[in-house]
Amino acid sequence: MKNRIRIVIFSSIIFAAGCNSANQKETMIVKKSDLVETCIAVEGMTCVGCEVTLEKNLTELKGVVKVSASSSKDEATITFDKSKTNEETLIKAIEKAGYQPILK
Repeated sequence: MKNRIRIVIFSSIIFAAGCNSANQKETMIVKKSDLVETCIAVEGMTCVGCEVTLEKNLTELKGVVKVSASSSKDEATITFDKSKTNEETLIKAIEKAGYQPILK
C-alpha cells in the first residue's frame, strides 16, 4: 500500500513539474534599435475572447515582444524585433488566427 502511495505522489510531482516547465517563456534578448511598434487594423474581432486569441497567436511568433489587441478599436498594436520577424509574418499570423488584417 505504501508503494502505491509513493508512486501516486511521485507521478503527481513529475506531472506538476512538466506542466510548470511547459508554461515557462524563453528569455529573449533584443537590441532596442531593433524594436519596431506597428498598429494593424483588424476586422473580425468581436469580444475580449477574440483579443486574447489574437494576442496569444501573435505572441507565439519568434521576435514578438508585446501585443495589445482591441476589438473596440479594431486594431492590434504589436512590438517586435525586426531582426527576427516582419510585418508580413504578423499579417499571416493574424489571418491564420481567423481575422482579416486591413492594410492601409
